[in-house]
Amino acid sequence: MQVEQKNVKFLIDGERRIYGQLFLYEESPDDEDMVLLEAELMGKEFKFKSESFFSALIALRRELEKEGIQILCNGSARKVYPSRMQLSMGSGRLAYILTMGQQAKSSDMVDIFDYDDEFEFVAINKQVIYYNEWLNSIILQK
Repeated sequence: MQVEQKNVKFLIDGERRIYGQLFLYEESPDDEDMVLLEAELMGKEFKFKSESFFSALIALRRELEKEGIQILCNGSARKVYPSRMQLSMGSGRLAYILTMGQQAKSSDMVDIFDYDDEFEFVAINKQVIYYNEWLNSIILQK
């Protein structure tokens, strides 16, 4: 069982930045068809098993948002969201940078656990709103 460790930034109550660790398992120890995302932050441990890393990241973000904590990684950026194909194939670790009115291209792909300081990191609901607006902008182009 291979595990990757990532150091990531977190924003507490919109002000204080701290570092924490993520542990990424491409195969969950108890279910090889699932991925496992573990996080250690301020003495707390979080574990989320899912079909993709993106959905596990969403579950982690949902828990952290309840406590006023935001994870600062590409997967929580307003304009970053995976395609259905990215979610169904592989581990769901890649996502597209979305631009209104433009189809996503392979050159627009990023790792959801990397960090780009050019991105605006937002709550889950704001990310989903942008994704839906982007989808509508693509439909209107046709």
